Amino acid sequence: METKNTPMELLKEFAPEFAQHQMNDKALLFENEKYQAVPKKYKLLAGIAAAAALGSDTCVRMWVKQAKDAGITNGEIVEAIMVARYMKQAVVNDTVANTLALLSENKL
Repeated sequence: METKNTPMELLKEFAPEFAQHQMNDKALLFENEKYQAVPKKYKLLAGIAAAAALGSDTCVRMWVKQAKDAGITNGEIVEAIMVARYMKQAVVNDTVANTLALLSENKL
C-alpha cells in the first residue's frame, strides 16, 4: 500500500523554501514571546474551527491531534467545531442577504 504524504510533506518536496516560511510563521505565532496574548489553547481551538469551516479534513485532524497533545478536552474540541458550523451558517446567511432583499422587493 502506498503511503500518502501530508500536504506539508508535498509542499516541502516541491517548494521547500515556501514550506519553511509557513513553518516559521507557525513558530512565530506559537513560540515567540511577543505573540502570546492569546493562549496556545485558544489558538489551537481557533485552528480547529477555521480548518473545519474551510473544509479541510486533513487540517482538522492535525489541529485536533495538537489540541489533544496540549490537554484540550473532547468537549472543548467539539464546541470549537460547533462554533465553526454556526459561523459557516452565518456566512451563508450574509452571502444570500442581498438576493433575499431583492426577492422581498420583487426585483428578481
